[in-house]
Amino acid sequence: MARFKFRCGRGDAMIQLHDVCKSFMQGDESVFALTQISLHVKRGECVVLKGNSGSGKSTLLSLIAGLAQPNSGEVSVDGREISKLPEQFSAKLRRQKIGFIFQKFHLIPHLTALENVITPLIPENLALSLLDEKAKTSMEQCGIAHKAQMRVNRLSGGEQQRVAIARALVNNPLLILADEPTANLDENLSRELIAQFERLKRQGITQLIATHDPLFFELGFVDRIIEIKNGELV
Repeated sequence: MARFKFRCGRGDAMIQLHDVCKSFMQGDESVFALTQISLHVKRGECVVLKGNSGSGKSTLLSLIAGLAQPNSGEVSVDGREISKLPEQFSAKLRRQKIGFIFQKFHLIPHLTALENVITPLIPENLALSLLDEKAKTSMEQCGIAHKAQMRVNRLSGGEQQRVAIARALVNNPLLILADEPTANLDENLSRELIAQFERLKRQGITQLIATHDPLFFELGFVDRIIEIKNGELV
């Protein structure tokens, strides 16, 4: 089997998109979700992608994460063009470089909080003791280590969100992608989550946060707010 290694990126760009288009079939018609998107996000930037539901935010994040491929155009992450990577290499990219915070958490309900955080580490074939250490360290950073042995379906929404963040951070990613991260949280929990994003900014982790939550639009640590509407940047 051929081996594949990701080379370190060059320059100041963590994310680069050039003339990206993405369409989906609805019946017999092709409908564009994204049209000629070009975007440059520098290393260490915190960028908020502003837009209503259906504007194309989630599709854009999926392309950057390698969860989907564009119909045309190029997507690069950390200097690596990923637009046409086979899934096995896209998955390796996500494990090594990207932490994804989903709107609906996507935790495995019958597993404990600790087991959920360990999940992204399993393909790395690490010793069990190291898996446990990495996961617990990430949970401590997110203030949820005291719930490590509890099944996640017994946790509150805010606690589940912290587990999801710990899982996203367990591989020490260079890039965090967050899709409507406060959609299922009340205002107090949303502000706690925002404090986590500010901490990540201080650590130099690049962040792209897709949201229509106005709490994100006047934050001092956010470098840029980019609006997307009907699949186009405006």
